Amino acid sequence: MYTCLLRVHKEGGTCFDPLMFHYPQDDNNFLVNGTEHTFIVGDAIKVSPVLEPNATMIDSYFPNGYWVDLNDYSKVVNASGNDTA
Repeated sequence: MYTCLLRVHKEGGTCFDPLMFHYPQDDNNFLVNGTEHTFIVGDAIKVSPVLEPNATMIDSYFPNGYWVDLNDYSKVVNASGNDTA
């Protein structure tokens, strides 16, 4: 995060980007419901905020690639680009 903020300070840009900025070729960014709330922080962390009160579960789209569970770093998932979790 510090690296991203330093780069933005020196070169311009952002540290909080919509999912489609990092996966522009993935049409699901425009078709899957709820992706408009998902964003990437510092080119590394995907955030899917819970926007409904008292929600115990949400659906979140994961583009094609490897994703690591931040609660358990040993869990690495290879998403096919059609997955929600």
